[in-house]
Amino acid sequence: MKLISSIDELKKEAAYSDTHVSDFFIQLSNGAKSSKRITYYPDTQTWDVLNEIDNSYEEDLTDEQLSKETHIVVAIEYKALFKYD
Repeated sequence: MKLISSIDELKKEAAYSDTHVSDFFIQLSNGAKSSKRITYYPDTQTWDVLNEIDNSYEEDLTDEQLSKETHIVVAIEYKALFKYD
């Protein structure tokens, strides 16, 4: 697993690809993990997030929406967002 330390690093690691998907998780304080499939689209500068616990899906999020409507940016700040290898 790889610690994601900035939003710019997340953009690189989650950039859209035809050949693979990028799986991440937020390490929660109780030891549990919140698994997510995060995709960044550089052409439109938007994000899609699949929350694997309940298959809920958020799409076409701007950077601001990613920060305000998800826990992803807070997880980066707390060094709790990781990418599965």
